[in-house]
Amino acid sequence: MNIKRIISTFWKEKILLLRDPGGLAMLLIMPVLLIVTMAIVQDAPFKDYQDVSFKILWADADHRLLSDSLKSMFNKSPQFELIDSIEGRPLSKLQVYQLVKRGNYSIGIVITKGSYAEILNRTNKILNLIGSAGGQPSIIPVRQEIDSLNVVLLFDPVAKSTFKMAVQNAVEKMLFKVQMDILFSKLGRTPDGVSAVDSHSGNIQSLLGEKLIVKNLGKVKSSSLVMNSVQHNVPAWIVFAIFFLIIPLSGNYIKEKGEGTRWMIGMTRGSHMDILFGKVLFYTCFGLFQFIFILIISNLILPYVGLPTLEIGWSVFPAMAATLGIAFAAVSLGIMIGTLFNTYHQAMMFGSIAIVILSAIGGIWVPIEVLPPTLQYLAGISPLQWGLHLFQDIFLRGIEWKTYFLEIGLLLIFGMICLLIAFYFHRLQTKKAG
Repeated sequence: MNIKRIISTFWKEKILLLRDPGGLAMLLIMPVLLIVTMAIVQDAPFKDYQDVSFKILWADADHRLLSDSLKSMFNKSPQFELIDSIEGRPLSKLQVYQLVKRGNYSIGIVITKGSYAEILNRTNKILNLIGSAGGQPSIIPVRQEIDSLNVVLLFDPVAKSTFKMAVQNAVEKMLFKVQMDILFSKLGRTPDGVSAVDSHSGNIQSLLGEKLIVKNLGKVKSSSLVMNSVQHNVPAWIVFAIFFLIIPLSGNYIKEKGEGTRWMIGMTRGSHMDILFGKVLFYTCFGLFQFIFILIISNLILPYVGLPTLEIGWSVFPAMAATLGIAFAAVSLGIMIGTLFNTYHQAMMFGSIAIVILSAIGGIWVPIEVLPPTLQYLAGISPLQWGLHLFQDIFLRGIEWKTYFLEIGLLLIFGMICLLIAFYFHRLQTKKAG
């Protein structure tokens, strides 16, 4: 290994890149614009309705304890805004149906007349079952259930299934709470020990809400850190930008071949691997510079478009080490492509399409979980997926050092394989030319 040849190649690549300020700007500015654009576009889907306030049309034909309790719960929740009248007039069942069907509102709730009586009837059945289990006869009169006496939840026809499921789960929990509160009140007690009279006056404490414990299994144990569009897009498109170094690298490599520069360099003393290592060293360092530049600039710009910054914490140095592994894999792949193809257009087409395909199956565009099973399996062979998973471990999940070094090791092995293939085909081409 000739250190002087490696350093000379390093400086040659630096000079070539600096001679093309437009290309340099494309490698640095365009990824930032891509991150900001994709973060804005995907902001709403990644929020997953967590911070959205839903307007719900409300039609009450029952006016009993059930509707009063549900209305109180909705009003206490910051996620819901009840609209029970328009222009000072209470909404009817027909109006709610029409407004939701037209798409004026996404959600509507109708409390049909007799709904509370039906819940009481079901509660009496439960009490009879409890009595039978204790050896007591069924003394509370009940009747056959009436299916039409229910709380009706209406959705806009174009509402997404995830949206419907989230709202439906919330309403079902509220209904279950009301039923349980009525059951406790009939038993003469409530969860906090108050009398049945107090419970009917609306002072019933939550049965389920205080029993739910939410834990964040990620690096930050508080629930404040969530997977938003920024946490996904900044690492994802940094990986994409680093791998896009394939385009200028393979292009320069083929240009050297076409102009005869590569053969002139090959006539000098030393191994061709020295030249490869010089290129790898420069572009790997440039990949690290890309990472730092994009990270700083995107975090400066994102707050101005209403988005949060990327949560980094004390993980910047492990992230820089991971970036070196990612850049090494990308640069080695670019050199291999430049060696295998003979024309600039061949390398550009293959390199750009390969990166798009690897990024698509690697979770850069969309989460892997939404891909078909076959593509989920193929995602495991994408080096872009290895890089993205590495960043997600660092920024969100928390570093498990065994997995961390294993993933960096995979990227290094991938890069070495690409370099060996490039070196082998270079020797074959040299023999043919000789």
